[in-house]
Amino acid sequence: MMRKNRRGYILIAVLGLATIVTALGLSFLDSHSTAMPSAVNYQRAVRAQYLAESGVALASHFLMYPPANVTFNDYYRGGSGIAIDATSDYTDVTVARSDTWVPAGTDPNLYRITAVGVARDPDGTVRGKRSVTTDVLVAPAKWEIPYALFNRNSLTVVSPVRLLGDVHANGLLTGNLGSYCNGKVTATGTALWLGGGPPSAVLSLQPSYTGPVGTLSKYTNYTIQGKSYSAHTTYTRNEINASDAVTLNAIDMSATNPGRIIVCKNGNFKLRVNADVNGTLLVNGNLEIDDAGAHIVRGVDGFPAIIVTGNIDYLDDDASLTVTGSIICGGAIDLNLVRRGILNVTGSVIAANGIVDVRGDSTIQCTWSASRSSFWDVESTPTPQPITVLSWKED
Repeated sequence: MMRKNRRGYILIAVLGLATIVTALGLSFLDSHSTAMPSAVNYQRAVRAQYLAESGVALASHFLMYPPANVTFNDYYRGGSGIAIDATSDYTDVTVARSDTWVPAGTDPNLYRITAVGVARDPDGTVRGKRSVTTDVLVAPAKWEIPYALFNRNSLTVVSPVRLLGDVHANGLLTGNLGSYCNGKVTATGTALWLGGGPPSAVLSLQPSYTGPVGTLSKYTNYTIQGKSYSAHTTYTRNEINASDAVTLNAIDMSATNPGRIIVCKNGNFKLRVNADVNGTLLVNGNLEIDDAGAHIVRGVDGFPAIIVTGNIDYLDDDASLTVTGSIICGGAIDLNLVRRGILNVTGSVIAANGIVDVRGDSTIQCTWSASRSSFWDVESTPTPQPITVLSWKED
């Protein structure tokens, strides 16, 4: 009888213990019933954030190295449904340059990237979405010439040369009476300014500056942002007159030669009266400004206007040269004491021997321009600088 009672007590104890364990288990499950869904939701949010950040990284890369379908002087504008990996997840990317913002910005190197990362189930159901908006500054592979006039050697700025911007010489620099500069006057040697302005500063013993050389072969076949182009090489005359300029300007070079670079016939090359050329003139010799009257060269934005290995020589009284864009001159701009000569440059003048043989009745003005003193560096293979992130917002 006692043995039977003992078995009953054991059964009751086991049942009681099972009840307690069951109650504890149910209590645990109840208290943690949302943990698994929360973990899943967190994983999806992290995944969406990763996709959004990947979209920003992709856009940043393509701003430095545009894909093949981006035309010259345009920029990568983004895309939708971009797969980052082998899943059904994706990112939507929008890129806007500052001039398209509201209100519009003025820096052509400032962009806003918006990337939305979307995480989905295998059946396509959207389970997570995150966005990142960032403003970035992209440093292009360009020369940014800081001077209205830069001379590779010692320089004398003669009367009546007017410089609206800074001037620098790798050597001695002297500004004669009657010259003018409203910017900084700097030289690696002694800088002395006797002319007007006054300059904002006159500084001696400054660091040497190395500007573009103007290697003609680098402009004949040139590469910009990984894409190769070729200059116009079929012009065979040794001069350009007004009619020739009209014919050249009518040629569509946008696909193969966006800089409209024109290779002139070797040797001294004449620019005749009323010639108005759109593009860059490459001259292997001297460029001669022939005839009294107007001569105009308008470089494409992002390119120099004239690259000449020798001098730019004035041959006649009352000859006028107006240049929109920078000049790279292997010699001097020599007015040869012509009467009433005119030179008007908007951009930078880069020369070896300055502006010389100028009569007092001539008009010479070089105006530094932020846009026209900047042009693509096609002579080297510069590495794009890292993108600068100015702001970062997550939603």
